[in-house]
Amino acid sequence: MITDIDWNKMWMESLENASWRKRHGDMTDFWDRRAERYSESIKENDRALRVISRLKIDPEWTVLDIGSGPGTLAVPLARIARAVTAVEPSTRMLSCLKQNAREAGVTNIECINKRWEDVVSFDDLDEHDILIASYSLAMLDMKAALSKMNQLAKKYVYLFTFAGGRMWDYDKLWPRLYGAEYSPGPDYIYIYNILYNMGIRANVEITKTEHKQRFSSLDEAVKRWAENLDADSPESEKIIRSYLSETLIEESGELWSRSMMESAMIWWRKDHEDE
Repeated sequence: MITDIDWNKMWMESLENASWRKRHGDMTDFWDRRAERYSESIKENDRALRVISRLKIDPEWTVLDIGSGPGTLAVPLARIARAVTAVEPSTRMLSCLKQNAREAGVTNIECINKRWEDVVSFDDLDEHDILIASYSLAMLDMKAALSKMNQLAKKYVYLFTFAGGRMWDYDKLWPRLYGAEYSPGPDYIYIYNILYNMGIRANVEITKTEHKQRFSSLDEAVKRWAENLDADSPESEKIIRSYLSETLIEESGELWSRSMMESAMIWWRKDHEDE
């Protein structure tokens, strides 16, 4: 029986064995160091628009964005919703969010500089009509995290995460750099089954999209991938350069990294009824 399986425990074990977590532990410092570059990179793709187009939202509703980063969703959502609350543990990500909000001319975003695990319901924040977590589901106790999300959502909860492999070629580069197989950690099926055991019959939609990154030169690509992989030795740079020289695609004098990604949108109404 599926209800006899401790999916939360399995999530914890898979997350603890994920390559990035074993190497870095808490990822807040990692994102602090990459906040500005990441903030610029999100302006080169339409992921935010694709995500928002799938949400049911009313102009009078409030939105809670967990793991908001530099405002990828929070800033455009602030143009639609009455108010947005952004929960983000990285101080530099929140600095980017505030700058992006100023540039966009939106003033209805409240920022909370905490991990979701450390947020106290009805103390740090109150209920919101919609709750969103987009590629930010790295909480070790996922059942507790989901319970808090369900508690603070009035109408809908939307979760976006990976389905299967990731969009980056870490599975190919990681063994060459670190001599170990790359483990991406748990994906959507754990979350779905945790929710099921909690009595929440969530909806799941799987989509397949192309992820693209543009680079002005091979040197720029090597530098950015070395930063992303936290590989700064001359030997690591040589490995990355060799790999990218074979895989990047040249178009109109620019280099592109292209890969397909499968994503899952898990969502439910607060009354748990499907639509």
